[in-house]
Amino acid sequence: MILSRRTTILLAAGVLIAAGAPAFSAEKKQGDGQPHARNEIEAKATPDYVTLPKIHVAVEVDANRRYRTLDMEVWLHPLDAENMQLANSRKKLIVEAIKEDLAAFNWEAFEDPDGGPQIARRLIEASVRRVSGAKVDDVYIRTLVLR
Repeated sequence: MILSRRTTILLAAGVLIAAGAPAFSAEKKQGDGQPHARNEIEAKATPDYVTLPKIHVAVEVDANRRYRTLDMEVWLHPLDAENMQLANSRKKLIVEAIKEDLAAFNWEAFEDPDGGPQIARRLIEASVRRVSGAKVDDVYIRTLVLR
């Protein structure tokens, strides 16, 4: 039986597709089929840090009542065990005070890549002292996302 050239090519392509040849697989075009590595580092706070719940704040950008959001994850390092207990017992109050202070602050200050995190640290430290009375040795901002 003699097949035409076109029929032979179609038959060969059908066999390759059925066999799962890499040249015709959609998965293989995007990569080697292996899942991509995550771009984040998973970290957990040591026991001497206080981990606050995630903070999500809407901050006014300008006089036209435009708002943008600020998302943060914050870890606090109190000076001693007594301050640790104070900060742990008032986490929710601390987070609410931080939200109020950040919302009242100017958005442009957070846009500066060098000064923005420093301003946020100082605001957080002041909020913690005002609400709980705990003295904080270090404020570690794990993530600060401006949207």
